[in-house]
Amino acid sequence: MSITFYALRSMQFGARYILAALFLSLVFITKAMASPGAHGPNGEHLDTRTKVVASSNPKFESFTETFELAGELLENQLVIYLHDFKTNTPITDASLGLELGEMTANAEFSAKLQAYIVTEQALLTKLKQAGLHEIVMTILTEENGDLLVANLENLQAVEITDTHENAEHDDHHHDFPWLIFLLCIGVFVIGLFVGRLSKERK
Repeated sequence: MSITFYALRSMQFGARYILAALFLSLVFITKAMASPGAHGPNGEHLDTRTKVVASSNPKFESFTETFELAGELLENQLVIYLHDFKTNTPITDASLGLELGEMTANAEFSAKLQAYIVTEQALLTKLKQAGLHEIVMTILTEENGDLLVANLENLQAVEITDTHENAEHDDHHHDFPWLIFLLCIGVFVIGLFVGRLSKERK
């Protein structure tokens, strides 16, 4: 009877040990998961390259003896600034057509931006792809006409993919083997319980 009594007491004591260990492990895991670590407040990856990509839009420029222009690819439009080459004054009354491979589009002048705007979605989608894009522009005014060629190099897609892959690598690198950690604690507690039970029986 005494052996059975001590065995039951030992089992109860061991069960308390196991519950306490599991509780402490859960508290530790919860705190570790709640900690932002190398992430932002919303869990986003903080990477200086992502900030640079977000603040630098793909651009191009070109000029001849008659015209000079500079373009910038934005989210929903292509903005082109056109000036007279000799006087550097903006040209507001030109007809500006673009060719990108087999695609064509016309730019409309925006008095608000003092620039020519292209909103053709198919052309914009093509320009947003990573790579070097050759744009041929035909410019006509009442006095002059010219053909300009410019290259827009879009590295944003490459940088974003690079950043995403690095973020995934960081996630795997910082992952802690919680399951192995809990199993080790469980084995330790069970070993302690079995040892105490053996001593009680002796």
